[in-house]
Amino acid sequence: MRSILGGVRGRVTFSVLAITAVLYSLLGALGFAQIASSGRDSIRERTDQVLDDLEVARRSGVDTVQVSTADGVTAVAYDPADPPPPAREGIVEVRRTITVGGTTELLVGTSTQAPLTDSLRSLFRALWIGIPMAAITSAALAGMATRRALSPVADITELAATIGAGGDGRRVPVPDTDDEIERLARTVNEMLDRIEAGRALQRQFTSDAAHELRTPLMALQGELELAQTADRRRAEPDSRADVADTPSDPLLHDRLSALTRRLGERIDDLVLLSTLDEARPLVLAPTPITALVHDEAASLSADIAVAGPDVVATVDRDLVARAARNLLVNAQRHARAVVACSVVLEPSGRGGPSVWIHVDDDGPGVDPDRHEVLFSRFARLDEARAADRGGSGLGLAIVASVADAHGGEVAVGASALGGARMSIRLPLGSSDDPGDGRDQRPVAPAMS
Repeated sequence: MRSILGGVRGRVTFSVLAITAVLYSLLGALGFAQIASSGRDSIRERTDQVLDDLEVARRSGVDTVQVSTADGVTAVAYDPADPPPPAREGIVEVRRTITVGGTTELLVGTSTQAPLTDSLRSLFRALWIGIPMAAITSAALAGMATRRALSPVADITELAATIGAGGDGRRVPVPDTDDEIERLARTVNEMLDRIEAGRALQRQFTSDAAHELRTPLMALQGELELAQTADRRRAEPDSRADVADTPSDPLLHDRLSALTRRLGERIDDLVLLSTLDEARPLVLAPTPITALVHDEAASLSADIAVAGPDVVATVDRDLVARAARNLLVNAQRHARAVVACSVVLEPSGRGGPSVWIHVDDDGPGVDPDRHEVLFSRFARLDEARAADRGGSGLGLAIVASVADAHGGEVAVGASALGGARMSIRLPLGSSDDPGDGRDQRPVAPAMS
């Protein structure tokens, strides 16, 4: 029973069965009562007609005291002093009093209900059989229609259940029905596309992250192995005097520190991107953007000029500072000699008032064909993936994630200095925010 009534098809079939049974029963009862009432009214009308004939005969002086018809109607004239016997059960009786020649007479018409009773009994039996059959038929048709309508859903479920975690590119069939089923199939396929794209990005991200972490680790391991080899050679009892007296590499500590710092920066970048991906709440506060950019520029070089009006935006200060610093570091890496920064207020735009931070350099610029991938993770303009020169490929990706977290955007174009211009736009938000450090919107917080 559970398997029969389970699922959408079973529930629809049971609901149609119950509803149609109740509805047909009500309609049958109403129809039965209407037919019985109409039948009794017809018998009375026929009896009245026979009484009319008897009354006409009595008034015309014809000595007729009884009229009978072939359909079982009888009309009799009685003396009021000699009343007729009581009507039997199943007999319709109609009485009428008339005065003929100063004499009062009682006309009584009677008719049997046997034909009507037989008809109602036959109708009652037909309803007892017809109503359940009609309800069952309606439920069966509804079940068949539901099964046919939901057959694409069964196909979608079956195919979705066989799609493995690796993704084989299969998609559910899309019926040409222009209804909810078609929209469901399209939605499922779009979801599978997003899952496959996300899985591909995850694989690429894992591969690139492994590459970025493996390179400094291998270099660090090589330095340590060289140092250990030199120490063992000096510690050997039969080592030559020139080897034993060879001093330790004075730059080893600096190289190890540089490799450790580089590895730590890569890990920090990956953790920050992961935190941004989790869409945790921002800690918003009114922040002087121009002063913030000036501080970041001054910490990198005294030669970086920062121009622009004093603009206050409600942003996550630490994240915006990180984004500005990444833009400045990227410009320094590619500039020949000059790096400049400007802060521009945009009173009106797609997202309302906002502020642009533009960073220009006089470097070689960026190929327009690479603009779309420039802010992607692990994207580098040099194909050799030289980490020391080209960076980790995460700096501009962090800038893009910070912009997205604030509801802003990033842009790249040509600079008036001859190189590239990297930009980030941030909505101003509410400058009246008291900045109490509470979470304000569902995006990521800054890293310490």
